[in-house]
Amino acid sequence: MEHDLSRADLILAQDLKEVTGVMKDALSLIFDGFYRAQVQYMEEAEEKTKSIEQKLAELQRALSERSSLEAEEIAAAAAIISHYQKITFDLQKLSEHTRKKNKEGILFTEKAVMELEELFRGIGNLFVHLNDLILTRNAVLVDHVLSEKRKYSRLVRQFAQEHEERLIKGVCLAQSSSLYLNMLDALEDILWHFQAMAEELKK
Repeated sequence: MEHDLSRADLILAQDLKEVTGVMKDALSLIFDGFYRAQVQYMEEAEEKTKSIEQKLAELQRALSERSSLEAEEIAAAAAIISHYQKITFDLQKLSEHTRKKNKEGILFTEKAVMELEELFRGIGNLFVHLNDLILTRNAVLVDHVLSEKRKYSRLVRQFAQEHEERLIKGVCLAQSSSLYLNMLDALEDILWHFQAMAEELKK
């Protein structure tokens, strides 16, 4: 069953479509920078996150100034924008961790790289559904997003546990360990915001 869209929902779906695509691109560039250790990917990713911040701030101001919208509609739209802003912050954290890895020449095990690649790819795919979720509030799509979120959250926990075991065995170095776990935390935060938005849109 699909919900009737408020005017704020329609505005959000239209204005956030481009932002969602840029977020997905930024995530992909961050992984490219991580995998290839080349600075141009990080610079491009950081330009994209800055443009996202500006767009979201503009959208927030524009919504608050729309006299045709009810206060309740504006509050619901503002909550979605807030999640987008926090995802942007998580993207910036991932970028910072990747820059540190590249600058200091910190090496990750092949297994850790493969684990991060799986998470980056899976979360990137979730961005494809985000705008449709806002536009349609389709219950099947909401359930799919929540199911994928649970799947990748389980993987984050599994990878963190396996990493600790590798660290104990001396396979991983302490320097790469903290960076790896920080990246997992940022990815898990992004997943949490996907869940929060999906649950809000399900109401």
